[in-house]
Amino acid sequence: MDKLLNIAIIGCGNLMYHFVYDCMKQIPFKLAAVSHTDEAELNRFTDRYHVPKVYPDYKEMLHNEQLDAVICFPADVHSHYSIAKDCLLAHVHVFMERPPCLTMEQANDLLELQNRTQKYVMTRFNKRFTTAYMMAKEITQREEFGPVTMFMSKFQGSESASDELFLFNHVSHHIDLARYLLGEIKSLHVDTIKVSEHRVGFNISFVTVSGAIGVIQSGSLQKIEYPMERVEITGIGSNVIVDNIRSVEYNRPSPKRDGFQLEKLADGGDTLLWNPNHGNMSNYSYYGFEQQMFHFIMSIVNGAAPTPHMQDTIHTIELLEQIYELIQKET
Repeated sequence: MDKLLNIAIIGCGNLMYHFVYDCMKQIPFKLAAVSHTDEAELNRFTDRYHVPKVYPDYKEMLHNEQLDAVICFPADVHSHYSIAKDCLLAHVHVFMERPPCLTMEQANDLLELQNRTQKYVMTRFNKRFTTAYMMAKEITQREEFGPVTMFMSKFQGSESASDELFLFNHVSHHIDLARYLLGEIKSLHVDTIKVSEHRVGFNISFVTVSGAIGVIQSGSLQKIEYPMERVEITGIGSNVIVDNIRSVEYNRPSPKRDGFQLEKLADGGDTLLWNPNHGNMSNYSYYGFEQQMFHFIMSIVNGAAPTPHMQDTIHTIELLEQIYELIQKET
């Protein structure tokens, strides 16, 4: 690359400090400035990393700096929309932690701005870039797998301040993952169990445009330290299972075995298993942050649209709004 992109960061809290910024170290960009409202967290970040300029107010940063893009990890989900809007108005691409808005009205506003400015809002739906889920998608597209017929996912998160925040912080990822793996969802139903103000469980059943049926079970009812994520996709005569991000199991029809002779594993049948070496000394996280950040940066360099941008994300926002409305009716 002849010229590195000028990138700024909005939000230097725990996720950025402890994990995300380290995932960016092999990605070609130049850090121009950072902005964060919490002075102690801002000082912690600037003490650890070299930062050319620091701004308590991100609007001042957008005004003063010549930026190509902004990486946004603000702590308050309710600020995502206003920050994304300000970035687009400043004619800057923006990578936003989780959905950049909470309503379809906000989503349509950002989509209109994206179209008008030709600057993109990319949502941090990193599961689309997670190694195991990309493997699962490739498997489901094989002719031998057949059409996807059923889908099941489970995700458990920690306690949440509200049902709305749990949906947009956690359930959003698995709704978007279902869209990525199965295509668009045409109808859904929600059942809820609530044991306290901050402990809730959702059972979301749906039907896709292609005719597949699925269920997403997500809540804050178990310890987050336990295995917390599992996805199973069924084809015809086979299925693929992603267990806790790091394991992919592709169960194919195996040949009939009888008698007393030793049978070899069948190349065209039996189970394929991907289980990476956890003892391998590697900084690669497998969670998709590196791949998604690289895709975002290189799309801008090449003048292409990074995905998922608002034109794609708006479909996930619409489903989340439907789910929240159904929950409100229950209560």
